[in-house]
Amino acid sequence: MFFNRKNWLSGYITIEIKGQYPEHFFDLCAKYHIPSWDIKKKNETIAIGKIKLSDLPKLRVVKRKTIYKVYFKGRNGLPFFLRHLIYQKPLLIGFFIAIAVIFFLSNIVWRIDVSGLDEEIETKVMQQLEEYGIEEGSFQWNIDSPATIQKQLLTDIPELLWIGVKKNGSAFHLEGVEKTIVEKEEEEEAGHLVAKKEGVIEDLFVSKGQPLVSTNDVVYQGDILVSAYLNESEEDDDEKGRPVAAEGEVIAKVWYKSEVTVPLDNQYLVLNGNMEKKRYLHASKFLIPIWNFKNPEYDHYQVDVEEKNFYFLKWKLPISYVNQTIYEAELKKEKITEEQAKNIAIEQGKRQLMREIPHDAEITGEKVLHESVENGKVKLTLYYTVLEDIAKKQPITQGD
Repeated sequence: MFFNRKNWLSGYITIEIKGQYPEHFFDLCAKYHIPSWDIKKKNETIAIGKIKLSDLPKLRVVKRKTIYKVYFKGRNGLPFFLRHLIYQKPLLIGFFIAIAVIFFLSNIVWRIDVSGLDEEIETKVMQQLEEYGIEEGSFQWNIDSPATIQKQLLTDIPELLWIGVKKNGSAFHLEGVEKTIVEKEEEEEAGHLVAKKEGVIEDLFVSKGQPLVSTNDVVYQGDILVSAYLNESEEDDDEKGRPVAAEGEVIAKVWYKSEVTVPLDNQYLVLNGNMEKKRYLHASKFLIPIWNFKNPEYDHYQVDVEEKNFYFLKWKLPISYVNQTIYEAELKKEKITEEQAKNIAIEQGKRQLMREIPHDAEITGEKVLHESVENGKVKLTLYYTVLEDIAKKQPITQGD
């Protein structure tokens, strides 16, 4: 099977040999490294066989050295098929026009579906999509990615809690969730308020439950701060000792430690406004330039790449259009003093801490525990005092 397929791709010729003992001609071909196959002897003076199209020049050399007559009886394979196809110009033109039209229509938006939203919000979504250039009949090449469209819709339509954008062939499917004004409160499970970290109690605000700690008490992680039982002496009484869902805030003084390193020599890139645009076709692992073939002579640069896929009917083709923007950048070098590096480290440490602590926590103090300069870098060990709510709910388990 592979032998026949290989010969069909390269092309082969059926030859007829006339003369006494025609099989000797094929023996002579073998000596001249001309492979042949399907050899059949019709009679005493005629035999037929097949040879490769690429061996035709060698066959002519062998023919000149013999008295046999050679006739070509058939031409088969891809080269002959393509040669025949070239003469069918109307068929070829019609075929390529049909492919071009299908390709063109496959890259147009034909349908936009929106689900999960009421009529008013759905209308707003459709209006926003039109402003983005997304409507039936639009070219998909000029449309942003589904992730970008999703972010734009959530920013421009405050009534949306979430919306998903999915592209399937020539259709866009959007599914959204609206923000609800009134949310049904679920019945909370009875439980204590316990400490989620170590600290010193500064203040308590308890709306439900029995406080078990007071100001200036030192508590550790897991300690019960507010009990779910309103009266500890009634815990064994089924009616009076029924637990509640403890609620409140327990503000405590908590300590954090942070280490920050800042180099004295800084290097960073700054864009200066110069840029070059390049266009490519991306096929498999190859980038084929189609516009602006020169590479900009930038020592430092930043590259922004936007890639858009091509579709044929509902199938994504293994070729895409790449829009590449190259921004020129300048390398800036800056040397700072140890005092400046220290101030930067303090600010950087505070920003890192703000990402770790709750948004309603308050930093009440900071202290530099250790400062050193090694290998051109300033290293600080910082100690922070923070006031934050350390209470967290812990459901009552059997046996509490």
